[in-house]
Amino acid sequence: MKIDWYAVLTGFAVALGLSIVLSFVTPLSGNSVLLLAAPGLIGGFVAGYMVSGVTPGAIHGGLATVIGAIAVLAVLLVLQSLAAGLVTAAITLVSGVTALIAQAIPGAAAGALGGWMKERREPEATGTTTTR
Repeated sequence: MKIDWYAVLTGFAVALGLSIVLSFVTPLSGNSVLLLAAPGLIGGFVAGYMVSGVTPGAIHGGLATVIGAIAVLAVLLVLQSLAAGLVTAAITLVSGVTALIAQAIPGAAAGALGGWMKERREPEATGTTTTR
């Protein structure tokens, strides 16, 4: 299977942009924690919609979510190891990898939905042409 990296990076960019907007608009509280899943779901959907089919959509949506989470985790680990030390960075790494696995599943599901919807919308090519 060929990976469309443009679709993966577009899904990542959408998820990152939504995460930034949500972090400024919504204060983090017990009720708003579920909103943190929305950027990954929407980014995975966008990546899946850019390709056609359920399986490619799931792969691309999962990749967009995982690559985005890895990028954010890497930045957090570097900043935390500089500010707080290696022990807290190791704890962040373990919890980050666990969260990464948990985020990949909804991202892949949203990507599969997006790929399925794109596949349904595409008109089927017919071999007939009409002339006047």
